[in-house]
Amino acid sequence: MKKEIKTNAMRALENLDIPYEHIDYEFEGEFKSTIDMTEETHQDISVVYKTLATISNTKDIFIFVIPGAENIDFKKASKCVGVKSLEMLPLKDLKSKVGYERGATTSLAMKKDYDVIIDASAKDHDFIKVSAGKVGHSLKIKAEDLAKANGAKFFDVIQNND
Repeated sequence: MKKEIKTNAMRALENLDIPYEHIDYEFEGEFKSTIDMTEETHQDISVVYKTLATISNTKDIFIFVIPGAENIDFKKASKCVGVKSLEMLPLKDLKSKVGYERGATTSLAMKKDYDVIIDASAKDHDFIKVSAGKVGHSLKIKAEDLAKANGAKFFDVIQNND
């Protein structure tokens, strides 16, 4: 019998009495892009959201939760958090600064309470799926509940494909 996994993200939600569903999936190898992971596990990419850690020109860290098949628009993202510029937090700093490894980053139970922005498109879905803080584990949660859990705000921060 498989041992039930409980991540810090799950504990954080439980402490706040926020409902979620734990999804456990298996795939070959280690890190996979969100697109590859959803194809391999036969999930609907439209509800799978990835968590990106960014760093500003002022060295502040901001966390963005965006659709898995989309790219962040750094200009829009910078504007919504009030900084001149943003770039991805270097991978070498991810675990030490945010507390998670690549492919398992979540906006819940981070090392510090960083500002979190969820792309506004998340509100168009009954639920979204985000990382549970461990590779191979996701959380199915209402976007509004995720925002409540981490004090997130909703903004349009993805690139338009015009």
